[in-house]
Amino acid sequence: MELRLLGPVHARSGSDVVSLGPRQQRLVLAVLALEVNRAVPIDRLVSWVWPDDPPRSAAHAVRVYVHNLRSIVTSAGAADELMIDTEGSSYVLRADPDRVDAHRFLDAVARARAAADDRARVALLDEALGRWTGPALADTAPPDIRQRLCGGLEESRLVAAEDRFDALLRLGVHLQVVGEITSLADAHPTRERLVGQLMLALHRSGQTSKALDLARRTRALLADELGIDPGTELQELILAILRNDPALTSEHAPRAFTSPPPVPAPRTRLIGRDDQVAGIADQLTTTGTRLVTLTGPGGVGKTRLALEVAQRPWTGLGGVAFVSLASVREPAHVLAAIADGIGVHDAVGHPMIDTLRNYLRDRGLLLVVDNCEHVLAAGPDLADLLDAVPRLVVLATSRAPLRIRGEHVRPVEPLTDEAAAELFVERTTQAGAAADLDPSVVRTICQHLDRLPLAIELAAARTRVLPTALLAAQLDRTEARLDLPGPRDLPDRQRTLRATIAWSYELLSADEQALLRAVAVFAGGWTLDAAAAVTGLDPARTLDLHAGLMDVSLIHRTGHADEARFDLLETVRAFALTEAEATDTADDHRARHCGYVETLVDRAGTEMEGPHQAIWFARLTQERDNLWLAMRWLLDRGDIDRFAGICRQWQFSTMLGHTSERARWTSEALNLGAPMSDTARARLLSLCAFASFGPRPDAAVRMADEAVRLGRRQDDLATRQFALSIRGQIALWLEDLDRVDAMFGEAATIGLERGAVCATARDRVGRTAALILRGRYTEADQELAEIEAQMRAQGGPWEVGLVLSFRGKIMLDRGEWTRATPMLVESMDLLASIGDIYLLMYVVQRLAIVLAYSDNARRCAVLFGASTALADQFGLAQLGVHARDGEHAEEKVLVELGQERYDELFAEGRRMPLHELLALVRRPRSESDH
Repeated sequence: MELRLLGPVHARSGSDVVSLGPRQQRLVLAVLALEVNRAVPIDRLVSWVWPDDPPRSAAHAVRVYVHNLRSIVTSAGAADELMIDTEGSSYVLRADPDRVDAHRFLDAVARARAAADDRARVALLDEALGRWTGPALADTAPPDIRQRLCGGLEESRLVAAEDRFDALLRLGVHLQVVGEITSLADAHPTRERLVGQLMLALHRSGQTSKALDLARRTRALLADELGIDPGTELQELILAILRNDPALTSEHAPRAFTSPPPVPAPRTRLIGRDDQVAGIADQLTTTGTRLVTLTGPGGVGKTRLALEVAQRPWTGLGGVAFVSLASVREPAHVLAAIADGIGVHDAVGHPMIDTLRNYLRDRGLLLVVDNCEHVLAAGPDLADLLDAVPRLVVLATSRAPLRIRGEHVRPVEPLTDEAAAELFVERTTQAGAAADLDPSVVRTICQHLDRLPLAIELAAARTRVLPTALLAAQLDRTEARLDLPGPRDLPDRQRTLRATIAWSYELLSADEQALLRAVAVFAGGWTLDAAAAVTGLDPARTLDLHAGLMDVSLIHRTGHADEARFDLLETVRAFALTEAEATDTADDHRARHCGYVETLVDRAGTEMEGPHQAIWFARLTQERDNLWLAMRWLLDRGDIDRFAGICRQWQFSTMLGHTSERARWTSEALNLGAPMSDTARARLLSLCAFASFGPRPDAAVRMADEAVRLGRRQDDLATRQFALSIRGQIALWLEDLDRVDAMFGEAATIGLERGAVCATARDRVGRTAALILRGRYTEADQELAEIEAQMRAQGGPWEVGLVLSFRGKIMLDRGEWTRATPMLVESMDLLASIGDIYLLMYVVQRLAIVLAYSDNARRCAVLFGASTALADQFGLAQLGVHARDGEHAEEKVLVELGQERYDELFAEGRRMPLHELLALVRRPRSESDH
């Protein structure tokens, strides 16, 4: 006897349809079948059948339905296949999951993802999707109940369809699949993966105009309905279609999760620097030099030269990383910026130098550190890092030497006359100006600009407006400002570039000048809506002015060409900020910038509690420098209440691994001595307590207790819930289980009162952690299963990943390795999709233990290495009681492999990038795994 839930609910015995009775009775069986072999309390069955106003006899009615269902199963001769048992006040359907179509569907999807090739994958996905005959529980439950019960199944159905389309597109059957994708994309017009698949199929089918029209409609729809821009992958696809990228026609063009980001690839050729590139590379590879600093004035081409060096093949090193310090405002943040740039995260508050040493100790790395001149006080930190990591090689750029031992300074000179002329001619040609230029005029222009590459490029952009002869004449009239006594004098070089920027600035309209002064307030770039907020202009006018400033190369787009995000060079920013001070507009710009950040944080607070969570994780990460800038401005003004308001969304920094910065900020605010409300103090104490637990657990407890005391006195329920949640987490680390129950229980009650669905779910998960530690696995898993169903319908990927990590822990403790594995693997995928490295510390360790007891010693050793690398970053104090879980499993694997082989695989795991780790755990087992 088979149960069919993927459509109208019914049962089949052979070719016969078995009647299951009235709708409510079918719903009871459907719930039990969805939770096959897991106990479902009667009160939960009541809540599903009568969600709003259950009758007083509801529990009795459920018992009657179960009695009737047992009779139906017996009459159909299926009592040996399906059995509804009673467990206390719960019922459990005992059956092989393969007798329920929903579980067979999920199993086929899992097998498809593990398939060796796309043809096998399509066949399995066809089998899986063919089980659907309509919406799940179509004739049995109202839409809201179907969504709550089966939202995850419906999402899996969509993902399976998308996986199938991906495979078919890789197989080159785009013509045959266009109609199918169109139908599904029409039903889900904001689902970006589907839209991208349809665009690719249209483009490959010769319908590029339709693909681009679909992109425009999708962009407008996302903006109107969700208030967001398309994601990175869709933007990259749009750009590739616009460029008619040949890669789009290849058989295989899959994307993979990558971390850290690649070194920026130069978009223009480097002129006149070949000998310097070879000399720097030779010095770093053959002489034992570990720190080279390229010095020179702004605009001389230090960054461009460093990028060219980084593009060379670096044998003997594990990789190359590029870190820009342009947006870093304080020397204390330099090591944190380096950690971000190489994919290292921290969530404990230990010294960043220790975190970096632990991460890099097994890796050889060329680290390019750009724009050091404004954070020279961080030189000793960089020296300590070099001392701590023997295989680290650093190439720095700075207008001044770092002045630390072991530094080899290489001044970057202006271009030669010939190279400067070649650069000017090439850039004027790229700008669309006449290619027939008078060499003597070109030489005069370059001499006026002192052969500085940036100055030459800024001037070349003007040749679209001015003939070169007139350009040379204008530069001649400003000769007193531009004719410099010598190229090696740093202040003079700075004045030369400033004069060149000033000349370009004077050619702007008054509105363009005002916009440039305003956007200089941003750190790490800005969007058009951010610029409009700071300038007070309407979006259309803001866009027009940005186009004008881009034409003269004073601002530039960052990221992907289809992404409306902008930035400017630091030298241009410094000039514009000086002009803002001179025109008395700087304070107004700072205030408007802070207001924009506060609005962004308020919006994130709402949007992150739901399905758009990943988008807002990425957005807040992208805007982190602007958050820092606004927070610094508020701290300098002593406005702690508004500062604490921005900190509201800094709990996401734990997930992304930025807790050290949060500890520094909150400690400074608490010790500033400025007035603040009890609400602000409670929130800051909570944040500081969490960040300080690793190195100072006693102080963390005191701060968290004070935060709870203050929170209970406030009307601000969100702050009260947050303080209780933090105290509950600290209690969990300390294994104070009674306090865990009390804190998370009170927090969850407040969350229900607030209607904060995701926050309440997180607190409920916190309570289940105490149940697990007490060994009450069945109760904990029932609670987590209910939370999982709710979060798949209403939450975000982080909450689902959190729940799955704990459900995997229960299966691990029970020894149910087969059930634990897919839960933990899906948890890894979800957490990686939003960049949460912190929770992965637990998940990777749990999956390693599962592999140890599943006779997969080789893969287990690799995962133990990876989990140890994460624990080195976050600290065993936060791993807490779970640090002991892996000891026996690790001993077992060590015996199986032997010390030498175990150490090799362990070291491999420590070095393995996250995307390779994800691919490893998803890969089917092979002979090499034994």
